[in-house]
Amino acid sequence: MMIADACVRRGVRWHACSGSEEQAHWLAMQVADELQQCIARSGLVRLAVSGGRSPEAFLRQLSDYPLDWSAVHLTLVDERWVPPEHAQSNAGLLQRCLAAHWPRLHWLPLYRGVSPEADAQAAAAELAAWAVLDLVVLGMGADGHTASLFPDLPDWPALCAADNPQRCVALPAVGERQERLSLTGRLLQGASRQLLAISGQAKLNTLQQACNAPSALPIGAFLKSPLEIVYSP
Repeated sequence: MMIADACVRRGVRWHACSGSEEQAHWLAMQVADELQQCIARSGLVRLAVSGGRSPEAFLRQLSDYPLDWSAVHLTLVDERWVPPEHAQSNAGLLQRCLAAHWPRLHWLPLYRGVSPEADAQAAAAELAAWAVLDLVVLGMGADGHTASLFPDLPDWPALCAADNPQRCVALPAVGERQERLSLTGRLLQGASRQLLAISGQAKLNTLQQACNAPSALPIGAFLKSPLEIVYSP
């Protein structure tokens, strides 16, 4: 596969799965193992995951692992500015998938219900105490966005940059897209381990475009070591 070779040349590890079930299993196994190693080494682990429909199967499988969930510090890579009760809330998805462990883990929400700007500042202040993420699980849209760093944002290159001074930003509504909160490249690119899960031919085509011209799409900023991509058709 040409895209796999292109990723390897950029220092990105490539894992191909036969379908969504195998992909979810691979992700859950890798994340659980990384969490266990970090907890054994440091006594805690700092994890940021993506929301949406795609990660649900992986999150439910992750919930089955016998981890010390009281040592897990968890946040999202992005969130719509909606309360957890809202059908499109990523926080609500996490609460449902990890319900058995929710009372014990340390949850750092992005949405606080004050205003997008105030919530971003509050989350950023708490994230500053984390210093770095141990593990981040990213997704990608067919337009090349990751987290809520969309290619139609005029300042997306700065938001994706590893030296961005901000940790969490509020992003305006655009068309039918709601106001959002998103981590920036400062935290996402600084994570010790970075996983990107993508599925389908459309996203594979977008990833190929980003490999050919990394500066053209937000995901291109992340296509370098230590990123690992897990793909399913």
